[in-house]
Amino acid sequence: MSRKERWIRGLIAAILVFAAGLFLNDTYASAAGDWKGAKKEIINGYKKYQTSVDVRKYNLNYAKEYTSLKNTMSQVVSETPSLFYAGTQFYVSRNKNTNQIVSITLGYKKDYIKADGSVRKTKIKSTKQKLDEAINQVLLSVLPSMSEVEKAMILHDSLVSSTAYTDNSSDESRTTPVGVFLKHKANCEGYSKAYAILMQRVGIPVKLVSSKKMLHMWNAVRIDKKWYHVDVTWDDPMNAKDKTDQYGRVMHENFLCSTARMQKLKHYDFNGPQAVSTKYDKRYWKNVKSSVFYTNGKWIYMTKKGIEQRDRLDKGTSTVLYNVTGDNLVQFDADNYYFIGYNSIFLYSYKTNSAKVVWKTTDVYSKNCTLDQIKFVNNKLYYRVYEKGKHISNKMTPKEDGTL
Repeated sequence: MSRKERWIRGLIAAILVFAAGLFLNDTYASAAGDWKGAKKEIINGYKKYQTSVDVRKYNLNYAKEYTSLKNTMSQVVSETPSLFYAGTQFYVSRNKNTNQIVSITLGYKKDYIKADGSVRKTKIKSTKQKLDEAINQVLLSVLPSMSEVEKAMILHDSLVSSTAYTDNSSDESRTTPVGVFLKHKANCEGYSKAYAILMQRVGIPVKLVSSKKMLHMWNAVRIDKKWYHVDVTWDDPMNAKDKTDQYGRVMHENFLCSTARMQKLKHYDFNGPQAVSTKYDKRYWKNVKSSVFYTNGKWIYMTKKGIEQRDRLDKGTSTVLYNVTGDNLVQFDADNYYFIGYNSIFLYSYKTNSAKVVWKTTDVYSKNCTLDQIKFVNNKLYYRVYEKGKHISNKMTPKEDGTL
C-alpha cells in the first residue's frame, strides 16, 4: 500500500474522533465551563462502566461551548488507550431554558454493549485481563540495563513484526490496543495507542500526534529530555500488489525523527511536541529492514553488509559477524536465525558463526519464482514466494535444530 493510500484510509471510520481537533490541545481558556473537570468525570465514568455521567457542577453550556464538548469527548477516546471499549458517539441532556448540559450519555463499542443498552462489564473485564497478559508478555523483552533508545526500539519492532495493518470498518478493535495485542490487526490509531501504552509502562514520556489532513496518527517520545517522532504504522510495510502485511520486514525510517525529518518523510499538518533534535535522523538503523534482536547480551540485525552485531544500539560501532548478501532476518531461538539469500532460506548459527541452506524454492516451486518474505511465529516458519504476478503463501514446521 502506498503512503498516500494509507493517509486516505488511515482513520476514515474514526473521523468523528479526529474531526474535533484532537488531543495535544488542552486549551479551555475560551470556555466558561470547567471542561478539564468534566473530562476527568467522563473518564472516571467509563472506568466505572457507567452509561451516563452527571456534569451539572461543571457549568457547561451546550450552545456556547459545543466545540469544547466535541473536543473533550474526542480527547477522552483518543488520549486514554485503556478505554478500548469507549465508543465515538455520545448524547447530551440539557436544560432547554439555560442550555446547561445536565448529563452526557456515554457511547460504547458494539462488542461491549447489550441490545438493551446495558454495558457488558464481564466481557470488558475479561478482555482487559487478556490485554494486560499480552502486554506483559511483550514487556518481557525489555531489560533494566537497556537504554531508553533500546527500549523504544525493541518495543517498536515487536509491534511491527506482530501486527498487520487493516482499516476494515467492521472491525472496531482496529483503533484500539485490543486490535494490536490480541487480534494482531490495527490501523494507525491502534498502533499508536499500543505503542503509547508500552512507552508508559517502561517509563518513557509519550504523546499521541495526529494530522487531520492526513487522517493519520503516530507518537512522540521523550528520550534524554528531548522529543522525537515515532511512526510505527509507516514502519510496517505492506505488499504493493495485494495490500497484505509483509512477513518479517521491520522498517526504521520513521523511528526517532525530528519534526523536520518527519516533514521530509511526507508527514504534514500536525501539532505536538517540537522535536528539534536531529541526533537520530541519519542513524544506521534507518536502513535496517528487519527486526533488531537482543540475545546473549548483544544486538543482532541484518544490513546490506550481512549480519551485524553491536554492544549498544545507540553508541559505539558495529561488527560484521557474517558477510552475506541476505534479507529478512528472523529469529528461531536464542542462537539461530533464518534469513533469505540466493532464493533460499538459510539457518544462521550465532554460536558457530556459520550458515547453511535449509530450504530452496526449487524444492517446491519453479526456478522462475522469487522467495520474497519469511517470518517465524508459534513454531511455524511462514514464507511467501512471488510467481506469475502474485504471492503464494505457505508454512513449514522446523525440527528442533531449526532445519526444515
